[in-house]
Amino acid sequence: MISKLSLTAATLAAAIFVATLPGSATTVGGLAPLKTIAGAQQSMVEKTFGWHRTCRRGLTDWHKHVPGVGRVTCTTKKCTVNRLGVRRCRWY
Repeated sequence: MISKLSLTAATLAAAIFVATLPGSATTVGGLAPLKTIAGAQQSMVEKTFGWHRTCRRGLTDWHKHVPGVGRVTCTTKKCTVNRLGVRRCRWY
């Protein structure tokens, strides 16, 4: 019983000590200067926005993205077995 009481008292003292420490987080100025610097630099990375033209597994089903149409559900699949006996299926 005494050990539980002393453990509780030590935990409470540590919590009070941590709560009274001054915070080290400071506020940052506006992000506008950073955006202008980042916009001025040229990047080799091209944004794709997640569009893919092959069937891939999504959260709910197999689908692909067709430009100008949008998300299209893949409905048929063709399965093959290679010489090692591994079965692979492709959705169309």
